[in-house]
Amino acid sequence: MKVVNQTSSTEVQELPEVIDLEAYTKSSKKPPVGKRYKVKIDGKSFVFDHHLVTREELLRKAGYCSIECFVLYQKFKGCDFEKIGAGEKIDLTKPGIEKFTVKPTDIFHYSVDGEPETTDSKQLSPNQILDLAGVTPVSDYYLVQVDDEGNQTSFKDTPDVPIEMQCPAMKFISVFRGETPVS
Repeated sequence: MKVVNQTSSTEVQELPEVIDLEAYTKSSKKPPVGKRYKVKIDGKSFVFDHHLVTREELLRKAGYCSIECFVLYQKFKGCDFEKIGAGEKIDLTKPGIEKFTVKPTDIFHYSVDGEPETTDSKQLSPNQILDLAGVTPVSDYYLVQVDDEGNQTSFKDTPDVPIEMQCPAMKFISVFRGETPVS
């Protein structure tokens, strides 16, 4: 069935049929190429105008702004969920796609003194962050977090209290505890 979209009084544009991927999967049919595709992401339906989409397109369409903070999984009929990597293309005509689900990231990006770091730990102490960044000896330094507005939070007196890692990337600077020589 074609949907007719009247764009002006004389111009009529035929839009391709919308293929419901979940319904096609349940009926064991292969979705055809050249159509529009309805997919479910976290229980909500979204329509795509082409059969090749990226992880980023799916996340943006579903309303996720900081896409680096989320992991997208694809559910196939009779299978577990498969993780979709950054930039990976998904062919919506591939048989068996049921739906997609989004989970918070399992890898956290952060920087120390402008150098990028990553961790899979949900919490790290300031001393752990310094140590992982190679700032040694750790006892000679303390950590300061800098937010996007430039506000600073010092961890000088709490070097072993865990910090909840967050996404998007957190920014830290190391500060030397001793006196700095003046020339």
